[in-house]
Amino acid sequence: MATAMEPRPLADLEVDSVLAVEAAWAHRSRGLKPWTVGEFLDRVAAVHARYELRREWLRRHPQGVGE
Repeated sequence: MATAMEPRPLADLEVDSVLAVEAAWAHRSRGLKPWTVGEFLDRVAAVHARYELRREWLRRHPQGVGE
C-alpha cells in the first residue's frame, strides 16, 4: 500500500485512468452524443499507449528527474 511519501505504482495509475475512461463512457451514454464502441476503444488504447511511453522513459532514465 502506498503512503503519502511513497508514489503509487504506475500500473495502479493506469488502471485508474482506464476506469476514468469507463466513467466518461457511462456519462456520455446518457447524453445526446454517446461514444461509439470504436471511440471508447480508441480512448482506452490511448491510455495504454501513454503509460507505455512513460514506462519506456523510466527505463531510459532510471534515476528519475532532478536527481
